[in-house]
Amino acid sequence: MVDRILFVNAVLLFGFMTLAYGVARWRQRLDTVDTAWALGFMLVAWAAYGQQASGRSLLVAILVTIWGARLSSHIWQRAQRRGEDPRYQELTQKWRGNIWLRAYVTIFLLQGSLIWLVSLPVVVAAGQPLSGLGWLSLAGAIIWLAGFIFEAIADQQLKVFISQKDHPKVLQTGLWRNSRHPNYFGELSQWWGIGVIACQASYGWLGLLGPVTLSLLIIFVSGIPPIEKRRLKDPEYAAYKRHTSGLIPLPTRR
Repeated sequence: MVDRILFVNAVLLFGFMTLAYGVARWRQRLDTVDTAWALGFMLVAWAAYGQQASGRSLLVAILVTIWGARLSSHIWQRAQRRGEDPRYQELTQKWRGNIWLRAYVTIFLLQGSLIWLVSLPVVVAAGQPLSGLGWLSLAGAIIWLAGFIFEAIADQQLKVFISQKDHPKVLQTGLWRNSRHPNYFGELSQWWGIGVIACQASYGWLGLLGPVTLSLLIIFVSGIPPIEKRRLKDPEYAAYKRHTSGLIPLPTRR
């Protein structure tokens, strides 16, 4: 059953990311893929539930949908207030030849593949249960809820900060006082929560490969590093960095 769900999800994601690529070309905005990222998880979550309906797979589909709907809406609204994402501008400046063809493979299809991998706990949760909605499912849902609230508050605090005229160069209040990237901490917490829910199924530990992959991406590749790199020569951010945790909220160091 899990093998079939993985295959169906791969096919669905290929079609969905190809559609997202078409929309991106029409809009001439590569950052369209960021909105598609969250929507892709919603697609595979409901596809998994449709193929193997259970209380646990329904719970996961609902949690992923709440996460994906909020995140995709937030990313879309943020994109309307600015131009192309600097990450994609920096990336494509180094390319030669047909930029859009290369983007289809190295951005859209690659992110589709990552969605497939990160969503492993969604698929595993739909597998053979060890029991019903037991304590692991409850614990995972609580972890997810805490992460959701944390990410939503962090994003809202950042949105308000940016909207203010003459705001300081660095946000150091609210959740951003104890973590330089509280929004990412919240997002990872949600996916670790879903990973815990997946552990209620047979071979559920395999689902933890999803949040592990996402953690590695955010901490070492495409999440935190580009942001930190852009602020590398900013003395105020350097001071903030010296006394503030990078990800996990901790007391400030003075």
